[in-house]
Amino acid sequence: MTRTTVAIEGQLTPYSDALKDAGYRVVSLTDASLRTANAVVVQGTDENFLGMQDPLTKSPVINATGFTANQIVTEVKHRTVAES
Repeated sequence: MTRTTVAIEGQLTPYSDALKDAGYRVVSLTDASLRTANAVVVQGTDENFLGMQDPLTKSPVINATGFTANQIVTEVKHRTVAES
């Protein structure tokens, strides 16, 4: 069984830990991980991600601002199931 991969910004350690505890494969947010991750978690806006017209990823980009780690785990679960 392939685990869902989540790319996450480095400063979001509590979210990273919660996602790992929930069984997700967590990787650092890089250009390469944007292309392969099933979801992306950032601190900031998910609209017009990185200010580019052509998105670098077709995966859902989730803004962690204002959410608890558990809420982000739930959001990743819902968004990755919906994308499947």
